[in-house]
Amino acid sequence: MTRIIARLRGDHPHRGGPTGAKQEQMMDVANQTPQEKLQERVYSPDSQLRHPLDFFRMALQDVSNSRDLAWRLFWRDIHQRYRQSIFGFLWILIPPIITTAIFVFLNEKAILNVGKTDIPYPVYVMLGTLLWQIFTESVQAPMTLFDSCVPIMIKINMPREAPVLAAMGQVLFLAVMQLFIAFGAMLYFGVAWHWTVLFVPFMILVLITLGSAIGLILVPIGALYKDIKEGTTVLLRLAFFMTPIVYPPPQSWPYSLIVQMNPVTPILQATRDVLAKGQMADPQSFVWFSVAIVIVFFFALIYYRLAIPIILERLGA
Repeated sequence: MTRIIARLRGDHPHRGGPTGAKQEQMMDVANQTPQEKLQERVYSPDSQLRHPLDFFRMALQDVSNSRDLAWRLFWRDIHQRYRQSIFGFLWILIPPIITTAIFVFLNEKAILNVGKTDIPYPVYVMLGTLLWQIFTESVQAPMTLFDSCVPIMIKINMPREAPVLAAMGQVLFLAVMQLFIAFGAMLYFGVAWHWTVLFVPFMILVLITLGSAIGLILVPIGALYKDIKEGTTVLLRLAFFMTPIVYPPPQSWPYSLIVQMNPVTPILQATRDVLAKGQMADPQSFVWFSVAIVIVFFFALIYYRLAIPIILERLGA
């Protein structure tokens, strides 16, 4: 073993080889490296929240350890989704274009009267549809990724945060593609860009955080009851018409109350306004709402981390 290590390091044992401290150092490298050190973890029947410092320390450690696995899960899912598709990544572009074309046609033929918008109606619908697609993907991606990882997670003790990071990576990938589509639509219809567009990635990240928080809350329940995933799809389709995506926010009661109670409305509306008009109506409310979303996401992560071991135990029984 010493001879092999010496040759790998450029030493020549047949000429005398290393001795003393140098040989001791090589043996240490051969027998133990930082990457090969096993991390000690003690399991206890007590609730993890009885030791909050240890709980958060282990959570951060698992997030760090799951980065490589999350990256592999991300590329695996992207590859599987578009591998056997003729149009490939064009499927990211096709749904918002079809949705925009339908509502523009209905509006022009006076079949659907949506009222006046501050920007060209095709751009209004396109931006709203793209942002809504990002939100729906952020809600559904955690459940989809977790379901695909359940057989592995039952057999081996892999970081529970890996599917979450992979899901958020997929949504970020979709968001980047959607931004290119949005800029192309604005350019085609002559909508000017403003320097405030630099804030749009942050605002989209807030939208993704909101959707991911909802998805994390639904993951444990959806793992036990598949009806949750199907019901979520139906509710998201219904919520599409309860969100000012293809129409301006109504001013008359009770429709205005329904839209205002929708948590997606302020984020989507503010992001679209900054994209198309360079400003938002109420920046202070947006900031406070963003802080509230981050707090909800934080508690959703805690709930997810506490619930998943129990869910996996039931699924593996």
